[in-house]
Amino acid sequence: GIIMFLSTCTPTRRVGWDLECPPLSEEYKTTPSCPLGWVKFDRRCFSYVSQTLDWASAEAYCLNQGANLASIHSENEYQTVKALIRAYDPKQNPTWLGLNNCQKRRSWFWSDGTKFGYTKWNKGEPNNLNEECCVHMNWAGKDWNDIPCNLAYPFVCVKRLG
Repeated sequence: GIIMFLSTCTPTRRVGWDLECPPLSEEYKTTPSCPLGWVKFDRRCFSYVSQTLDWASAEAYCLNQGANLASIHSENEYQTVKALIRAYDPKQNPTWLGLNNCQKRRSWFWSDGTKFGYTKWNKGEPNNLNEECCVHMNWAGKDWNDIPCNLAYPFVCVKRLG
């Protein structure tokens, strides 16, 4: 990790003109942290963006932040993202995730390249109606729904720590 150096210390002994300082204690070693306004969960940082964009523009926005649209891999992570959205949008409007199957039907993948496994589809979803190949959450039963990618929604970005 990164170590913060202090300009003064409590010297343990004097060696000639120099003061010998004890080794830095653990509290001065900083653990990687998320940028201001981002929420940390399991070595990743999440950010809610209220601006409404289509899926590709939302992904481009996240990329510009060194991130991707959010991928979700567990119920705890999903609840963290839901709480993040709720903090900025008490109505919990639909919000883009980084999941799509536009390249190949029935082959869902996350835009950040992480493994697809955990799902939280609404009942009857995904249904691939009208070329629906992007995914948002907080739809109807407040879970996932496939939807056309050209619609505009707020979104959540994610980046790895460190």
